Amino acid sequence: MGGFVTTDSHALAQASDGLPAMLTVVEPSSAPESAVLESNLGVLRQAGIRVRYQCYPLDAGDRQAQVGVNTRGQMLSSVLANPESAYVLAARGGYGASDLLRYLDWSALSSLPKTIVVGFSDISALQVALYARLWWPAIHGPMPGSSLWSNGPDVDCLVRLLSSPRPWNSAISVSPFGGSSTDTTVQGTLIGGCLSVLSALIGTPYFPKTLQGYILFLEDTHETAERVLRFWNQWLDCELVGELAAVVVGRFTDLSGGHDEDWLVTRLAERCTVPLFCSPDFGHISPNHPLVIGADAQIDGGILKWRLD
Repeated sequence: MGGFVTTDSHALAQASDGLPAMLTVVEPSSAPESAVLESNLGVLRQAGIRVRYQCYPLDAGDRQAQVGVNTRGQMLSSVLANPESAYVLAARGGYGASDLLRYLDWSALSSLPKTIVVGFSDISALQVALYARLWWPAIHGPMPGSSLWSNGPDVDCLVRLLSSPRPWNSAISVSPFGGSSTDTTVQGTLIGGCLSVLSALIGTPYFPKTLQGYILFLEDTHETAERVLRFWNQWLDCELVGELAAVVVGRFTDLSGGHDEDWLVTRLAERCTVPLFCSPDFGHISPNHPLVIGADAQIDGGILKWRLD
């Protein structure tokens, strides 16, 4: 399927000054692919979205050196605290978001309006941390500084979401795997992202204290099947999986080693104690359909529908 049903209203979300809400593009992780970034930002601007791009300063040096971590942390903190920035879009994933979590002023952020962070991959660390600590929703979706940005239905949906007042709603296709019944209906709250990134948050202050009643969506790329199973064992051994309403597995792309994606998903399903579904509609792929962390969701009849009020 991969289709979308967004809010019926196409009026631009408004800032307090009557202008469209501001979307600030930042680089909390790796450097964006400059060859595609500007043209992709142009797509957002053409849609009527106010875009402000704050690039990592060239004179700040290595992004992973401490001075680089400090610079990225200060830039992110400033953007999240800016009342004009209703949305923060990561230019690209890669590595680096988890470097910044301990430097954010969580107390100060808790008194501010909720800012929605958009991105996926390495950005999952920031998104889930903001949700776990502050209940800020986030959009797992395409990023303009990546060649995976396709200007396809996923970007169309993202533009509609950012251009429309809430409530937001959309849907992706899913199919039951293993012992899950085709008649299974599941309700819960969406949470998820990149498996390897989220696994590193378990046991930290940046991971939810419980996943009771959540629908967990997961994807990853450039791993071996064995490493993915090792990550999954951590979730099982921490007794996180049994609390879930369901698991939705997206694409695990560019696996290395001797096993393919079908073999991996079969092994994940064998170890899963709750209904497990598969979806071709999200991951390190194009299109990568938006899913909203914190949204109410229902799985029924091969469709996962979500809504954020």
